[in-house]
Amino acid sequence: MRKIGYLNQPFDCAVQNSLSAIKQAHIELQLLTGACTTPTVLASQIELCDVLLGEISGIHSILANDLKHTRGPAPVGVHLGWNA
Repeated sequence: MRKIGYLNQPFDCAVQNSLSAIKQAHIELQLLTGACTTPTVLASQIELCDVLLGEISGIHSILANDLKHTRGPAPVGVHLGWNA
């Protein structure tokens, strides 16, 4: 299982690869959920959760970059923040 390394690939391909990795990690995590809890199983579950978080973070970065390129820079004097 690889963590995201697709940031230099075309948008669609990078997202598709991340979604495939998420699906595979989810399947493996489900298989481990039914196993006896041992230190090895717990370590594997943590590693798979790290993969999931890494892929989700990677998709977020890809989408943010795509949005930035699609919208372009914000006009001067316009606040694009969210209400806090």
